[in-house]
Amino acid sequence: MGLRCPCKFRLGAHSANATVIVTSPQGPECRFTGRVNFSAEQCFTGGPNCNPAVNNFNVTFRQNGHTINLTKGRRGIISCFDHTLATLINGTAQGAGNAIPHQEYSVDFSYSIVGNTATVEISAVGADGTSIEITFTSRVSPRTFIGNCNETVGP
Repeated sequence: MGLRCPCKFRLGAHSANATVIVTSPQGPECRFTGRVNFSAEQCFTGGPNCNPAVNNFNVTFRQNGHTINLTKGRRGIISCFDHTLATLINGTAQGAGNAIPHQEYSVDFSYSIVGNTATVEISAVGADGTSIEITFTSRVSPRTFIGNCNETVGP
């Protein structure tokens, strides 16, 4: 299975403008533009080591009464590059809200930083084939950290 914690990260984006595309096998594509909150904490500790028990990500989206939530997110495989890119592939999350079916979703995401801006891309596919695509940019949260397991976090 390999290392569970090849790196660690703590990521965030709050009240960012986002476009969400939901595609259902039974119907047409739906596009929503609204506000998204995103948080992910994987293997993170404030010291030089990693903690495999730290394993969570969440996405919440709202637009004029439409809601999409991916909660209780658990990692598959994570990777980090040069303190500017964190990825998660083959994660899982519980889908809820009134704009998507309530079911388990397979989730991939990337969080890349250029200057003070993060670009976040999230892709999720439900057990019934429903897909969710979310892409947005946001200011980088001051608490954001992407690094190796042997790095100390802080000033």
